[in-house]
Amino acid sequence: MYELMPEEKKFVQIMEIRDDGFVEFNFAIGEAAMNVELILPYKAFIEFCQNNRVSFFTKEQDTEVLIDNENWQFGIN
Repeated sequence: MYELMPEEKKFVQIMEIRDDGFVEFNFAIGEAAMNVELILPYKAFIEFCQNNRVSFFTKEQDTEVLIDNENWQFGIN
């Protein structure tokens, strides 16, 4: 496998590790607020994180994403 956009910082935020072995997570490149929701089997998630040298969201990024998601949900953006 190859690394996506190797010059950019990449982040993940685990939303849920499901009983069926899948991991639901947010993936961001560059800035946390611009993210996509993904789901992978646990082993593939670990490989994805290693291949892309990801960092986990900081508490500040967690808050930023939470606020942004709420704004979208209620049509504030």
